[in-house]
Amino acid sequence: MSDAPELLNAWGPPGPVSEAFAVDFTSLVKGIMGPVGGGKTTTCIFASQAFAASMPTCLDGVVRAKGVVVRDSFRTLEKTTLPSWFTWFPKDHPSWTYTGGNDRPAVHTLRFRLPGERTLESITEFVGIGSSRVEDILRGWEGTWGWPNEADLMVPDVLDYLTQRIRRYPSKRMLPHGIDPPGQILMDFNAPDIDNYLHDRLVENKPEGWAFYPQPGGLDPGAENLHNLPKDYYQRMMQGKPDWWVRRFIHNKWGYSRSGAPVYPEFNENLHIAKKELVPDPHLPIKIALDAGGHPSAVILQPMPNGQLRLTDELYLGQGVGPTRFARELVALLLERYRSCHLLPGVCDPSAIHGADREEGEMSWNEIIGQALGIPVMPAASNDIGLRTDGVRQQLTTMIDGHLPALIVSPRCKWAVRGFSYGYRFVRIGANPQANFRTLPEKNEFSNVQDAIQYGVMDLVGLHGIITKAAGAGRARVRDERPAQTHRPGDFDVFAV
Repeated sequence: MSDAPELLNAWGPPGPVSEAFAVDFTSLVKGIMGPVGGGKTTTCIFASQAFAASMPTCLDGVVRAKGVVVRDSFRTLEKTTLPSWFTWFPKDHPSWTYTGGNDRPAVHTLRFRLPGERTLESITEFVGIGSSRVEDILRGWEGTWGWPNEADLMVPDVLDYLTQRIRRYPSKRMLPHGIDPPGQILMDFNAPDIDNYLHDRLVENKPEGWAFYPQPGGLDPGAENLHNLPKDYYQRMMQGKPDWWVRRFIHNKWGYSRSGAPVYPEFNENLHIAKKELVPDPHLPIKIALDAGGHPSAVILQPMPNGQLRLTDELYLGQGVGPTRFARELVALLLERYRSCHLLPGVCDPSAIHGADREEGEMSWNEIIGQALGIPVMPAASNDIGLRTDGVRQQLTTMIDGHLPALIVSPRCKWAVRGFSYGYRFVRIGANPQANFRTLPEKNEFSNVQDAIQYGVMDLVGLHGIITKAAGAGRARVRDERPAQTHRPGDFDVFAV
């Protein structure tokens, strides 16, 4: 029998993200995503046993836990996961029992001494799904924890099934009265394509009680596990590899959607999405940027004193919404969240100024919105798509004081986040996966919010600033396409109108 504290202390966490993942005993489901060589497998090995050691003591004085390690096939498990497991928990240890293996399920029973003269009995089962259903492999299984190893390679049913089968061992009759058995699912994986089910479960629609731990990329500041790798490990590994492979397996970024390439590959969810909702500063002004058309959209940007642009809110109501209803919803949002903020003159899609019948007294789209808000809403300086995307890209690639992104997005802005991540994209010309991409972004449900962001950034940064920075890439200067202003920007307050 071994001393659990001594063994766990012998493991040195690869880095702070891995350590936080390992000692998270409260999340029902937790996932760690990292580059090749990031130490994820060893982290999960020790996370599983640390969780086992944290279990409540049974009535007979023994701490009990039962877990299962699941791979896509047992053969893969024997070649990859089990060798790492046996490095720390040898199968021939005299106090431990190992049965099975050789292309069939295996069970490893470990026994440790815990503080307080207690004993930990930790049972770990190893299974491969293969061509079977997870229900067939684990029918009737009852346990404490589950570990889908390389979870991105499995069907979502594995995760769904395991969440039903944990918290069943030890049974309540083995525990003191009033104590429920805890349970946890832990997952590790390299960054998959953004279409993978894990992006939905851990980023877009993460349930309460679930946790996501993305490690830094292998070449990023704070990269983990470097002390266990050759000095030029990642530099040599990336030689000869395609961009998509380097992005996922070295930089630890979600891969491109199979439906197309993102317009902004520079967007980093770990960097550009705020950790919590951004609260507007009531003492600073806000800029409302709008896109008209069949899917009208609005975004609210708040420029900070340090130069950072904060995307604090968005409004997207779908197709076929007229300007009057859209304006009403936008005013409601402002009353709810921005009652004390000063409104700068708005900016919109240049096409929004057309279409009004002046002889009949009709107003254009931007005039209807501006009248409701009590501010002028002027057309953007240019509708050149290259300049517009350049402006946003410059913000995504600029750091303030070396550590603050120049553009940060509140997690409230679901359409903006999805658009940046995968929805705002270049689609291929034809079905051939080797075909080139179209030169203009796809017009879809994500593009209107992105258009509004572009107009807002252009207005706040200035057309001249964008052109100057883009000049290095050889972009020619374009003329200012904005017509002469019909209103003098002044101090307007929607709440005083």
